[in-house]
Amino acid sequence: MKRDRTLELTKLRRCKTNPLRAFLTSVFPNFNSSRKGIALLVALGTMIIILIIGALGIFLITRGLRVTAGQTRYETAYESAIASMEIGKTRALYLNQNLAIPDTAEVINVGSYTCSLYVERTSSVAITLSGTAMKFARAISGPGSTPSTGSYRTYYIQVQSTGAGGEQAMLEVLQRYTILAQ
Repeated sequence: MKRDRTLELTKLRRCKTNPLRAFLTSVFPNFNSSRKGIALLVALGTMIIILIIGALGIFLITRGLRVTAGQTRYETAYESAIASMEIGKTRALYLNQNLAIPDTAEVINVGSYTCSLYVERTSSVAITLSGTAMKFARAISGPGSTPSTGSYRTYYIQVQSTGAGGEQAMLEVLQRYTILAQ
């Protein structure tokens, strides 16, 4: 009985100094003799954490590459739409000089992109100006103004560029061409 009390007293003293170690030795009697196994578990746990971080890093890099590739394809589609828009502006200028030609719609291949181009004359009659400033567009003589002897026609130009991967870009513009009186 006295021996049991001494044993309990030593357990309580151990508990007071290091409660976790005392708990482990009371639950697992061979805790002190298995330190080599703990080192192996710590090494395995560390390796698993490193593998998870590495796999996450590879996933994020490949995901970023896919996003960048999609953005590059869209920007290329946008650039092909801009190139087609320039063709559309030239076509609108040609329509402005030849009123007998009707509106045009066609499909243009710009590199590997297919661009639908539509040019529409919004009014066949030229609008004569009084020389006052206009609020919706820029003119030849400066922002918002035209010569007092001039007139203009407007053209609606629409371009839709489609790539092989399904990426699309669409541009619309209302182009104004000033006609100088002769």
